[in-house]
Order: sequence, then C-alpha cells, then structure tokens
Amino acid sequence: MGFGYLVLGFLIASNFVYRQITMLIACLLMMLGMLKLGQYNRPLREARLFLCPTLAVAAVSFVYEGGRMLGIIGEGAAEVANSYLSPLLLLFFLLFTWRLLSGINGLAVETDLPKIAYRAKRNIVFTFIAEGLYLFFSLPITAEWYRTLALHAAFPVLLCRVVVVCLNAWLLYSCYMQICLPEDVDMPRRKTGIGFLDDWNEKMDAREEQAQAEKKQALADLYHERERKYKEKQNQKKGRKK
Repeated sequence: MGFGYLVLGFLIASNFVYRQITMLIACLLMMLGMLKLGQYNRPLREARLFLCPTLAVAAVSFVYEGGRMLGIIGEGAAEVANSYLSPLLLLFFLLFTWRLLSGINGLAVETDLPKIAYRAKRNIVFTFIAEGLYLFFSLPITAEWYRTLALHAAFPVLLCRVVVVCLNAWLLYSCYMQICLPEDVDMPRRKTGIGFLDDWNEKMDAREEQAQAEKKQALADLYHERERKYKEKQNQKKGRKK
C-alpha cells in the first residue's frame, strides 16, 4: 500500500544534522509511497498534495547546500537562503504529516484497528507540539530575547522531536504490517528484509497462531462441557418421567 516507502522516508527525514541533503531523498521515497496510498481517502490525497511543495523546497535546499559544500555558492548566501527555506520546509512537512496521520486514522477505523486509530490521533497532537515549537525557534528573528530563549529551548525541543519521529515511524511500521488490501488479508506477513525484525515477526506470528489455537480449543472444550451438561439434564428429566 506504500507504507514501506513512508517508513524509510520518515527514518531518513529524522536526520537532523544534514537535513538539507537528506530531506530530498526522504521526500522522494515518501512520494513513491503516497502515489499508491493517496487513493484510499481524502486526507491521504491532501497529504500527497502537501508533499509536492515539501519536495520542491527540499530540492531548492539541496541545491543551495550542495552548492555550498562544493564551493559554488558562498557560505553567506547559503546561510541566508537556509534561514528562510528551513522554516518553510518544516511548515509544509508538518502539514503533510498532519493530513497523513488523519488519513491513517480513517484507514484504521475502516479496517477495525482501534489502537492504530488512537495512536494516529495522539501523534497528531504530539507532532504539532514538537514541530510547532521547533518552527517557532527556527524563525529568522535577530532579537536578543529570542536568541536567548531559543538557546535554552534547543535541547528540550530536540528531545521532543526525536520522540515524535520514533512514534510516527513506529505507527507507519504498524500500518505496514497490519493494514492491507482486502485481497491480501489471507497472505502471510510480508518480509522487511531486516533480519532481526523478520525473526521477531516470525516469533510473534507463532505466538499468535498458538494463542488462536488455544482459544479455539478452549471454545471447543466449553462447547463440549455445555453439551455434556445439557445431555445430563435431558437424561435426568427422562429419569423423572419414568
């Protein structure tokens, strides 16, 4: 459905150090996922639309940062451009994430996955808080009070952003593993290509199959017990009549 590309894109986008370079790669991967995922509901289609300007700004940032690293563009010009492009990139990416999580909530409700629906709504709130704070402290304001406040808030805001990235990446991975097309319901769990994750998924599948078997056996035992008691009552009634 496209969640695999989204997971990979979000993980690459979480690179806060060289974001001007890696964000373009992340947006391209996420666009590959959204080309298929965007057909399922309106919020996902809106997320795909917001990803287009995000991709465009990421491309411009890539050009400026790449030019600076190669010496084609001066440090001053690249720094000035980045001071305006970074907040704009973050704003579009925040809007994209908002509509993406809203669309995931809709998919989870339709596929009867209440835990994923709850996580999607929770992550919307957390994402707006963390990225909203970072966006505020990324504005090109030169006032002394603003610089002092941004300096003191840098580590708490970074910590909040890391937590939000982990929550969103885990949510998308959960969607990748649990949300599928109707014709894919009976198919085996898809392989991720990551050894420890596939081993963990196999163990979880084995536990789930064992739990389902135990549940079926318990229901069968309960049915047989009720059937036995029913027969005993019927025999008692026949004995009384005689």
